[in-house]
Amino acid sequence: MTYSQLLTDKTVVVPGGTGNVGEGIVRQFLRAGARVIVPSRTESRLNDLRGHLGADADRLVGVTASYGTFDEADAFADSLGQVDHVVTSVGGWWSGATVWQTTADDWQRFFVEPATTHFALLRSFLPRLEEDGSYTAIAGFSSQSPYPGAGIVSMQGAAQLMMRDVVSAELRGQRRVNDLVLGPIINRTRPNGDPSWATADDVGEIAVLLAASAVSDARINLENQHQLAEAKARIADR
Repeated sequence: MTYSQLLTDKTVVVPGGTGNVGEGIVRQFLRAGARVIVPSRTESRLNDLRGHLGADADRLVGVTASYGTFDEADAFADSLGQVDHVVTSVGGWWSGATVWQTTADDWQRFFVEPATTHFALLRSFLPRLEEDGSYTAIAGFSSQSPYPGAGIVSMQGAAQLMMRDVVSAELRGQRRVNDLVLGPIINRTRPNGDPSWATADDVGEIAVLLAASAVSDARINLENQHQLAEAKARIADR
């Protein structure tokens, strides 16, 4: 089976698919033959994504929808019904204050809101996955290592990883859930990063291979090209 046939006739939902890393994830799922659904609060961001994808956008389904609260995520998931795979690439980077200098607004924006979004999406979509489906959440390297000046981002990421650990323990193999933990990524707004970094399309390729595999309850680090090669070998072994 070729890469372009790995996920033929599968439906994949990518919240955060209009972002810099999300674009690479969406592109690779499309190239693997999947129908890819990307939600966004604004049609303009979906149009921008289509422009970045070019000819790869054939099976892209853009949906104007919010998903940051329980009710919003439920409504979005209900509108789709059963899906095969979900890959969440939501949240962003922030730095500039120690924990004791962090404002209430910063805490709300960079801890409470992304943590709620990740929890709401998992809660809504997990019961709607097909039996052989999978759920993959994207986290940043600071979720595993404290990053001075960006403590609330580290804390939110750590909470996200624990969420997946708890879900794995509760599912007991009934559905496949995994994490990808990213380092700095070369993407459309940072095209000239360190050559040792992974690219957004590298992240997408690993997400595709995970979805098409039997791997479950895995935490895969993608902080550099060496870890990228290790991830491909690890997935191939399964």
